Amino acid sequence: MSNSDMIVIQGSNMAEAHPVGFQWVMEAKRRGAKVFHVDPRFTRTSAVADAYLPIRAGTDIALLGGVVRYILDNELDFREYVVAYTNAATIVTEEYRDTEDLHGLFSGFKEDNASYDQTSWQYEGHEANGSHDTETQRETGAGLEHESHGAPVSGQTRRDETLQHPRCVYQILKRHYARYTPEMVERVCGIPQEKFLELAQAWTANSGRERTSTLVYSVGWTQHTVGVQYIRTGAIIQLLLGNMGRPGGGVMALRGHASIQGSTDVPT
Repeated sequence: MSNSDMIVIQGSNMAEAHPVGFQWVMEAKRRGAKVFHVDPRFTRTSAVADAYLPIRAGTDIALLGGVVRYILDNELDFREYVVAYTNAATIVTEEYRDTEDLHGLFSGFKEDNASYDQTSWQYEGHEANGSHDTETQRETGAGLEHESHGAPVSGQTRRDETLQHPRCVYQILKRHYARYTPEMVERVCGIPQEKFLELAQAWTANSGRERTSTLVYSVGWTQHTVGVQYIRTGAIIQLLLGNMGRPGGGVMALRGHASIQGSTDVPT
C-alpha cells in the first residue's frame, strides 16, 4: 500500500479500527499519495485524509456507479490491460437483456422464487455448456467447488478486441452505467458534484500504466444486504483502471478476525 499514488477508503474508520495497517496509509501519504475517505461519519480517518466525502448510508452503489460511468464515458480505462486481463472484449449471447429492456430486471428472472436463471447471461459460443451457476449452488456451499475463480469457460467464445460490438461486456457495462450521472450521485448520495468529480478525476489520473490506486473497504460495506454489489462494483472500477494484480493496487478488505481476513483477502 505504501507504493500507492492514491488510496480510497470507503465505509471504514481505518485509523481507529486498524491502526497497525493504517500506518502504511500514512506512509503512502508521506510519500505523496492522496487519501480520500468516503463515510457517513467524520472520524479520525477523515481528519487525516486529503479529502473527506460524507455519504448517505446505503448509497455507495450510486457513487461507485458514477465512477464507472466517468471512466467509460471519458475512455479513461487502461485499454491494453482491460483487453488482456478482463472479459470486456467477450461477446454475450443474443438472449441477454439488461435492466433497460425489462423495467429494472435482468433476463432470466423467475417470479416464483425471485431468483435468476442465468442461461441467457453466457458468452456467445458457450451456450451449449449450460449455466454452471444454479440456484442450488448459490443457496448452498456447492458453488465453492470452483473456488474464487469460478467455473471454467469451455467452448470457443467470441471476442471483439476493439470493444465496439454492442454485445461485448464493455458495451453492456457502458449502457448499464449510463444512468449514474454526477447529478444522480449528488441526488442519491448527498455528495456535491464537484466533490464527486474530484474523486473520479483523481482516481483515474492516478491509475494506468505508470501509477496505481488502492481501494480499502471494511464492514461498513459488508453489513448491507447489497454489500456484495458494493464490492463487485469496486472491483469493476479497479479492473477498468488496471489496479488489480499490480504493486500498490488491489481491493483491501479490512477485518477484525484472522479467519475472516484470510477468507476475504485471498479472493480480492
